[in-house]
Amino acid sequence: MPKRTDAQRPGEFELIARYFAPLSGEGAFGLIDDAALVSVTPGKALAMTQDAIMAGVHFLPDDPPNLIAAKALRVNLSDLAAKGATPAAFSLSLGLHDGWDEAWIAAFAGGLASDCASYGLSLSGGDTFRAPGGPVISITAWGEIDPAAYKSRLGARPGDLLFVTGTIGDGAIGLKVRLGEAGYRDLPAAPILLSLYLAPRPPVRFAPLIAQFASASMDISDGFVGDLRKMALASGVSMEVHAGNLPFSPQVREALALPGAMVAALTGGDDYQILFTVSPARLEAFREAAALQDVTVTQIGHVVPSDAQSPIFIRELKGVDVTASAGSYSHF
Repeated sequence: MPKRTDAQRPGEFELIARYFAPLSGEGAFGLIDDAALVSVTPGKALAMTQDAIMAGVHFLPDDPPNLIAAKALRVNLSDLAAKGATPAAFSLSLGLHDGWDEAWIAAFAGGLASDCASYGLSLSGGDTFRAPGGPVISITAWGEIDPAAYKSRLGARPGDLLFVTGTIGDGAIGLKVRLGEAGYRDLPAAPILLSLYLAPRPPVRFAPLIAQFASASMDISDGFVGDLRKMALASGVSMEVHAGNLPFSPQVREALALPGAMVAALTGGDDYQILFTVSPARLEAFREAAALQDVTVTQIGHVVPSDAQSPIFIRELKGVDVTASAGSYSHF
């Protein structure tokens, strides 16, 4: 089917009215005003986060647009969950290249609509603009939280226990599948790994337990090793991890025999799980509460006094050096 010409495609305001205004909530005025009102439950504060994704950097241009939308939104929900916040609303800035077509927009908006329904969100506003290198998607998300319960990455203390939700490495190995790398594309679990890369599944429903029990918390987005180092440095401590406790899915374990798989799983990013610490005094109560959740939680190590030369120790990881470099994805 031939693409519609500029004259046939909807203009900026028609595009917003047709595809994005239906996602807006109370206080957004149907996206026809210059700002929005976001109500806050009495006694709560707004936690805010912003992440952007761009074609060729965070996703491939021919990835399904509904999954691009889901990823753009979920990377922000992962940040909110790691702070203990319950997501409420988001704004969207969407940059489109010159060759965009309405079918892409419709599928993209459909992906947002599905996640709005799943996570109880509404669109509060945003912007559309021309981006010759696009698509570029920037989302700012808001979540509600008791200000006293907000969990930063600064609160880990020696003696705290170190936990992670879910599994790590699925997104990074899934990217290798998406790129068609030799060995990875032929894995029996390749379709599962690919789906986890394209549409991560942050543990949003675990946020209340982070707010209640965590002493420090952050999401794993740029790579487990690098994000662990960030938390250690921010808290002024060191972290000791036992490699045998690291939670790898069966699909990732299947891939670990391939060259570079272990380093990718530990440093590649795109996990969007939560790395957090719990005080020993809260451990029993935390375990009881976590057992009632449908989120897998694994104790992987503990916090030790700061060692300026080695902010992280990964015991029993033989023959693989993941600490010589930054240990995570970096844009620059």
